[in-house]
Amino acid sequence: MRRYLIFMTVGLSLLMYSIDATAVAVAFPHFIRELNTNVLWAGWTVSIFLVGVTTTMPLAGKLSDTFGRKIVFLTSLVLFVVSSLACGLAPNIYVLVVCRFFQGVGGASFLPTASGIVSDHFPENRQSAIGLFTSIFPIGGIIGPNLGGWIVSRFSWRYIFYINLPIGLGLIALILVLLKDSRTLSRRRVDYQGSFLLSGSILFLMFGLNVIVNDSGPLSLLFFAVFLLTSVFLSILFLRHEKREIDPILDLALLRSRPFLAANLLNMILGAGFFGLFSFIPLYAVSVHGLSTLMSGMVLTPRSVGVIVASVFTSFILKRSGYRRPLVLGLVSVSVALILLVPGLPSWNVIGGSSGATETLAILVLILGLGIGITNPAANNACIELMPERVATIVGLRGMFRSVGGVMSICFVTSILHLSSGPVAGFRITFFSFGFLLACGIPLAFLVPSGR
Repeated sequence: MRRYLIFMTVGLSLLMYSIDATAVAVAFPHFIRELNTNVLWAGWTVSIFLVGVTTTMPLAGKLSDTFGRKIVFLTSLVLFVVSSLACGLAPNIYVLVVCRFFQGVGGASFLPTASGIVSDHFPENRQSAIGLFTSIFPIGGIIGPNLGGWIVSRFSWRYIFYINLPIGLGLIALILVLLKDSRTLSRRRVDYQGSFLLSGSILFLMFGLNVIVNDSGPLSLLFFAVFLLTSVFLSILFLRHEKREIDPILDLALLRSRPFLAANLLNMILGAGFFGLFSFIPLYAVSVHGLSTLMSGMVLTPRSVGVIVASVFTSFILKRSGYRRPLVLGLVSVSVALILLVPGLPSWNVIGGSSGATETLAILVLILGLGIGITNPAANNACIELMPERVATIVGLRGMFRSVGGVMSICFVTSILHLSSGPVAGFRITFFSFGFLLACGIPLAFLVPSGR
């Protein structure tokens, strides 16, 4: 009985993380209005969270092996809860961005550490237990935008962070009581320096883009050049360090394989289109189509439903279809749906008919979700197929490439929206650009293993 309670506890932690990650996008317009900021800094609340996830997740499994599952999981929970409180109390956008980074660091450890806890307690049917555990993510994707939209419309954006407090404190108490200190089986080397250099290179690039987009004066150009050079310098140091590191977070030897490089470039494109762009759908619904905050969250529900249905179906047919066909079909579906989302196109009248913007948006978002659901199982398995004996390393790299793609896409979208004459013009450029980007990923699909 105890192990089932542990399973429910760690599952609830993952659900809390998933809900929080998806609910924040609904609050974008309120960040801009109530914190007296612009879309650039509002976008940082999502991108900085992904930076925290990107740099922490590859280390989390090694930390739990080194210090024990219980202490790492508890530390992650405490950091997530405390940073959630700080986010809710943030007096300005800058404090909120810093606190969101620590939220990402805390939340990033949930999945790998909790997966280890589930694996330890269900050794006889480990695969089924972990499969059921990770299926919680899409459920959070359904609950998060709807709950976030309701909370923001009824109360304040601050309560999407406050809601984590009672849940998190309850989880901490349950973990203290239920989970025993795990015996450390190894003392694996943890690549702290690599993680620091990687996060620094991404952050300085983001600072540079923010500076040049806000102001193109001589001083801003100077700061942009300094930040960009610093980012490049840290990237070079990171690559040199990873070559010498015994247990690196980025195994450069793997990237020498053309299929593996192609698969992860594809993952970066998928991260840009799937993780980054979807954060702006609620803002698009509110600013372009005049939907309420509540409806802007609800309109994301068809995406999550489409992802779940298509993922399950695609997973069953992968052995017969191989990886390439679902990849191409999914990329084409998402690319076409993004083009159809462009405001002002005649396709809106064709798709929606006499229906309003909400129904038409829901249909297009459903198509996007189906395309993502078709693509993800094939993309996930294609990487593992290249080196099945190194599953943990490959899964970590795949997640890192997708997160980096998401961070870069958020910077790109916020820059476009900030520089455009209005939301309609900004989102027109955004959807055309990302539709084209995902279409460019189709040739990469033919370089990954066939999987048949």
